[in-house]
Amino acid sequence: MAPATATEVALNLARLARDLDQTVRALETADRDATEKRAAFDLAFSRAFLAAEGSVDRRKHEAVVATHQQRLEADVADALVRHLRRRIDATKVRIDVGRSYGAAVRAELALGGQDGEP
Repeated sequence: MAPATATEVALNLARLARDLDQTVRALETADRDATEKRAAFDLAFSRAFLAAEGSVDRRKHEAVVATHQQRLEADVADALVRHLRRRIDATKVRIDVGRSYGAAVRAELALGGQDGEP
């Protein structure tokens, strides 16, 4: 249900701003984690490749198998970063909608509407 008063709109916008701030902080942490996991995977892959024996293709595939878990962790960390970015974008849209709705509520109040605060 949409907020009906200017106060409710303001409270909703304040809550959305807090949500946005928390998500931005979570994104910062997740982005660093993803970067570290991607670097750890790259290093582990290189070490596994260099330690393997045989043809280049065989060494490459042995390195893929040996570093599968690290690759998966890096990919999951990247997915979390993408999710948080989408969540930030969605929250920004909700804030914009709330601002527009607030302007409509204020305009109705200015015209003497009965649905808002006196």
